Amino acid sequence: MLRFLCKSLELCRSNRVNLSVRKGLPYFHENPSILSCLRNISSVNTDDIKEQSFTVSYLTNKCGFSLKSAFEASKKVHFETPDKPDSVLEVFKNHSFSKVHILNLVRRRPKVLLSDPHKTLLPKLEFFQSKGFSSADVVKIISTYPWILRCSLENQLVPVFDFFENFLQSDAMAIKAIKCAPCILNVKVESWARIVDVLRKNRIPKSNIALMFRYRPSIMISNLGSLEKLIKEVTLMGFNPSKSQFVLAIIVLRSMSTSIWDKKIDVRRRWGLSQEEILAAFVKNPWFMALSEEKVMGVMDLFVNKLGWESSYIAKNPTISSYSLEKRLIPRALVLQFLISKGLIEKSFRNAAFFSTTENQFQQRFIDHHAESTQILKFYKEKLNLSSVVKPSKL
Repeated sequence: MLRFLCKSLELCRSNRVNLSVRKGLPYFHENPSILSCLRNISSVNTDDIKEQSFTVSYLTNKCGFSLKSAFEASKKVHFETPDKPDSVLEVFKNHSFSKVHILNLVRRRPKVLLSDPHKTLLPKLEFFQSKGFSSADVVKIISTYPWILRCSLENQLVPVFDFFENFLQSDAMAIKAIKCAPCILNVKVESWARIVDVLRKNRIPKSNIALMFRYRPSIMISNLGSLEKLIKEVTLMGFNPSKSQFVLAIIVLRSMSTSIWDKKIDVRRRWGLSQEEILAAFVKNPWFMALSEEKVMGVMDLFVNKLGWESSYIAKNPTISSYSLEKRLIPRALVLQFLISKGLIEKSFRNAAFFSTTENQFQQRFIDHHAESTQILKFYKEKLNLSSVVKPSKL
């Protein structure tokens, strides 16, 4: 299409075609396809198209781009021979990158095709592998965050990895943090040092800072003033900076906007919980406020409507809400209803341990001591097997 268009434009220029009228009709009206193409590239001259034509062809044929996306990418990257891009693609293929990974990588960062494979790419790939990252790790990290390839190995990647390795006292933990959020490699060591200083200044111990690094390091990549404000907010809620719950609260609050937080409060208030009860539940278990509306509605429907428990009891034992409805809560709720129907447990029974204990503890505490234990256990296992299709509304 591009070659055809270039030839058409050259012909028009060389012959000085009168484009205003041809046989009494506008020329472009007789050639709507050319008119459409010209409209789409009105800001691009013929020479630009010629320069980009090889790049566009390469991106479509070798990298799987659509014509439109290839043309857009060609505005950022130009090459006239396949030598360099071929050598780049070969490096990725030799390091376990699939066609899908390579396509994703090149689409997100077309300029990678201009990289020097021996001076820029190979040393970085080998660096990750030398530190203990698996081939699958390297592929995932780079294909999802290709801007890492833009970072200096000596001045950025090595110092940041060393920083995390030293702080976490483990290669494995540093790898886990980077796999969790590859973007942390793009932050200068000096910035990480300032972040740690702010956290320590706010009485957060090294163990909790390490916890943040391991599980959600990205939450610390922000304006330091904003981070300090959040730390004070969490402290005022009643969280102790020396406890792991403090870190979980920061992670949960950092993951949502004020409007989303307010919506989550409203969902829980629909079940009769007060603001104080909701915040108390959050302090006990921060994940209580991370649950989706669907999960909250399902849990409350199960306990309040089906079992007849008070919503305030769930708020006082918020960990219950974190368990899987299908794999744990529903099967055990059915067992509880079975036990009540047999007169083996009072209808007024309220015990969070019925849902929070492990499978072995559950059987020992709530099944084995009954004379009908074999029947109850058989019933329970049947419900576990059906748990993938049973929903709260079926109780």
